[in-house]
Amino acid sequence: MGRPKKISDSDVLLIAFDVISREGFESFTFEQVGKATGLSPAALVKRFKTKKRLAFLARNQKWDENLSKMNARKIAQLNGLDGIFEFLRLIAKNVDSKRLGEHARWLGTEAGDPKAKKKVAAYFAETRKIFLGLIQESVSNHELKIMGNPEDLAMMLEALLQGTIFQFTFLDEHNIGRHLENRFRTVLQSMMQAERSKGVQ
Repeated sequence: MGRPKKISDSDVLLIAFDVISREGFESFTFEQVGKATGLSPAALVKRFKTKKRLAFLARNQKWDENLSKMNARKIAQLNGLDGIFEFLRLIAKNVDSKRLGEHARWLGTEAGDPKAKKKVAAYFAETRKIFLGLIQESVSNHELKIMGNPEDLAMMLEALLQGTIFQFTFLDEHNIGRHLENRFRTVLQSMMQAERSKGVQ
C-alpha cells in the first residue's frame, strides 16, 4: 500500500492558488508549490500532471469559493447604495494580487477551457444579479434616480467592473479597491445628484 495523502487535493489547490497569485501564472514552479505544501514536485506531477492543469484546477476552485462568498450571509446584509460600494470592496479582496497582469493573461487562457468558462460566466451572472438587487433597493430608498431599465444599469456596472479590473492590470499600483470605488462613483454621481437635488426642492 502507498502512503496515505497527508494533504487533500483541495488544500493543495488552495495553497497553489496563493503561490500562483504571488509568483504569477507563467513564473510559478512545482518546486514552489511543493515547498508551500510539503509535497515533492514529483508527487505534485503525479497528482496534477502539468502546471497548466494545476493552475486551472486551482483557479476553478477559487471561482467556486468566490461564488459561495457571494451567496453568503454578508452579501444578504448589503443594502442600497452603501451596499454597492461594500460589494465592490468584497470583490477587490477576491481579485487583488501583486501579479494581476499575469492573472489577466491567465484568465484569458481560460476561454479555451469549457469548465473554467462556465465558472467565469456563473460568477459574472451572480455579480449582475447582486448589482441588480442593490440598484433596485437604492431606487426604493431614494438614493439613486435612474432612467430606463435597472437590469441595463446592472449590466453596465458589471461591464465596468470587468473593464476596471482589466485596466488595473497595467498600472503599477496595488489598491484595486480604490480604483473600483472611484470608477463607480464617477458613473453613479449624476444619478446620486439627481436624487439629492430632488430631495432639496
